[in-house]
Amino acid sequence: MSLLPLISCNTSGWPDGPRWQQESDMMRNTRSDMMKRGMVVGALALLLGACSSVPKELAYEPENQLVAYQPALGGMEGKPARWSGVISAVHNKADQSVIEVVYLPLKSNGVPEQTEQSPGRFLAIMKGFVDPTLYAKGRSLTVLGTIGQPVDSQIGEHKYRFSVLNVTGSKLWPPVKEVEVRYMDPYFYDPFYDPFWPRRPLRR
Repeated sequence: MSLLPLISCNTSGWPDGPRWQQESDMMRNTRSDMMKRGMVVGALALLLGACSSVPKELAYEPENQLVAYQPALGGMEGKPARWSGVISAVHNKADQSVIEVVYLPLKSNGVPEQTEQSPGRFLAIMKGFVDPTLYAKGRSLTVLGTIGQPVDSQIGEHKYRFSVLNVTGSKLWPPVKEVEVRYMDPYFYDPFYDPFWPRRPLRR
């Protein structure tokens, strides 16, 4: 008796070798692609979280309660705010330090943007003494605190009303290339001010 029919009968229920191998390879490739996509998504989430998070000394929740900077800001005393900019001057008093800051907008991570225009200045009031050598002119600074009453003072011979922030947390950023900053004074009209200077092309 020939054994060939028996062998044929026993193997008829299994898929042929090449087709079974193809399906197996497809499943492995699908799992591999899903794992790669998951790793990419996870890495992007971590990267975005790192880029958008601020240092713990500047953190505040809920962030939507933070008051945006305005020149000569009044009527908001006691409200929370997080402002940034470059240091213009430091004035040490007996029990506190007054840091004059040229305001620059915040990036998502709390670092001031290096732009050539600013809407104005504010005073950051810190308890105790700050070293003017560390808090030098041109250094980038971000402060968290509560808004105080605006203060009338001067910039050179020019009278100016400063917005005020009573500081509860601060971050002094590493030195960056100094940029010339121009700002709008709400109480002073400059007929030569050009908001697009110096990038506007010359007209012929």
